Amino acid sequence: MIPGEWTLSAVVPFVFRDFRAVTESGVVGDQLHGLGDVAVAARMRYLWWVPGGDRGGEGASLNLACVATLPTGDNNAGRDGARLPRDMQLGEGAVGLTFAHISAYSRNRLELISTTQYTWRSVGVGRSNYDFGDSFAHDFEVKYRVIQEKFPGNTMFLMLGLAYQRADFDRDDGARVRDSGGQELVLVPKIQWHPRPWWEMKAKFEVILWRDVNGVQLGRELSARASVSYRF
Repeated sequence: MIPGEWTLSAVVPFVFRDFRAVTESGVVGDQLHGLGDVAVAARMRYLWWVPGGDRGGEGASLNLACVATLPTGDNNAGRDGARLPRDMQLGEGAVGLTFAHISAYSRNRLELISTTQYTWRSVGVGRSNYDFGDSFAHDFEVKYRVIQEKFPGNTMFLMLGLAYQRADFDRDDGARVRDSGGQELVLVPKIQWHPRPWWEMKAKFEVILWRDVNGVQLGRELSARASVSYRF
């Protein structure tokens, strides 16, 4: 057993979002771009298991994490006189705190990851009587390393995940917002490439397998995201 260790990180996202929405007047397509919600995170690995002998490619870890998200991204974008849904905005418009437990097991090129998290959101910025609903999520992911070159060579991973999320009702001046909250089950394929250890390029797809929402809400059936990150 190896004692716990800490990892600190920060994310400053610049978001370029292309979307299509079905409205009463037809299909509306547009783009949004700008600064997203800045996040700072701390992660502690409190248990790490590495077997001895000839099982050097095997290991497991248990981790605790906390992420603070700041409302730096615009959350008031609208089209045709209607405000876009939260998941289409550049930001959420609220301070968020996420507490997570992460379990991971790896053997040679294969890694299994299980994550359980709870997210608390503050009253919305600029809307003092509006309280965003908290959420609970759990996901399981299989990660396979298809390319592994000697350091500092490139690495590539293929991932397939299954994610469940449940969101509470929003509240406006203490009263429930009927058209908010719900639950969904999502299939999440990803591809992640590190041409060098400090560069990361990722593509992520989300396919809704099942959804149960409260009231009437706009929602996605399929989404795709791409990101480029530099670590220093």
